[in-house]
Amino acid sequence: MISYRWRPELDAEELAQVTALIGAAAEYDAEAGFSTIDARVPAERSCGGVRIAHLPIRARRDLSVHPDAPWVTVAYLNLRVDPEGEGAVQFVVHPDYRSRGVVTLLVEELGLDVAAPDGWCGTGARMLRAWAYGTHPATERLAARFGIAAVDRQWTLVRHLSGPWSLPLKEFDAGIAIPASESADEWASVAEFEPVVLSRPCDATSASGSTRVIAVGDSAGPAGLVRFEVCTVPYGEFRGGWIRIAAVASRARGRGLGSALLTRALEEMRDAGAQVALIRADPVDERTVRVLRLLSFEQEETHTLFGIGAT
Repeated sequence: MISYRWRPELDAEELAQVTALIGAAAEYDAEAGFSTIDARVPAERSCGGVRIAHLPIRARRDLSVHPDAPWVTVAYLNLRVDPEGEGAVQFVVHPDYRSRGVVTLLVEELGLDVAAPDGWCGTGARMLRAWAYGTHPATERLAARFGIAAVDRQWTLVRHLSGPWSLPLKEFDAGIAIPASESADEWASVAEFEPVVLSRPCDATSASGSTRVIAVGDSAGPAGLVRFEVCTVPYGEFRGGWIRIAAVASRARGRGLGSALLTRALEEMRDAGAQVALIRADPVDERTVRVLRLLSFEQEETHTLFGIGAT
């Protein structure tokens, strides 16, 4: 038996419990390199046409059937609904309660009706999208059981920067001087560019000040940038650094600018202590995959975007 109720915002006690759950899951999943929910997400509120809904899921400790067993928070669902009705779902289960039917029971009770007049569960969501990171047979079985379609995929690619599996970084001359990085605080978007490589935008944001950006331009305007982390995170037995975005304007393609920007970022990440560099990319984008392969990146994991409702 589980208990839940949608909240526009969490009260102090709920927030503390959900934050602790996210922390426990992040620590448990660190070795596998799985993404986690940003610890700031449970404190978010609806704003600017984007509706935020929180769903803490509780059960009796150890899923006990005894009525005197205390209630504990065993899972948390965050829903972000944009003005067009697309709902982005983030969901995490406490490590002690995984593979015990919590997710299946929740889906059975909530249902997946996005065609209701007020959207899914009254949230206004008329379509649902949720990323599953890594290959999880249980996730595939759940999707098949409830008719949830796979609508997109991404790869995580890894490049060793130090140790016995690392290769030297080559220099690329793109005809533009590549400067050192600067703080990314002022780079909220990459609207000037047509993305060539784009990591999952809902990845947990790094600690303040650890995100760096290298941007270059020419006489026609912005030409390319790479945004990356100098703060490392556990990735298996290594310390990993994420490349969040690499983008090159269409007119500047074909001259090695993307490779030159990525190489400079890899150098800075290595010097900051990263043993491996990580990036997420669309496997269908042959140009991106080719560039990353030439830079000695290897495909490590496959991630699936599951969806309900119009594509």
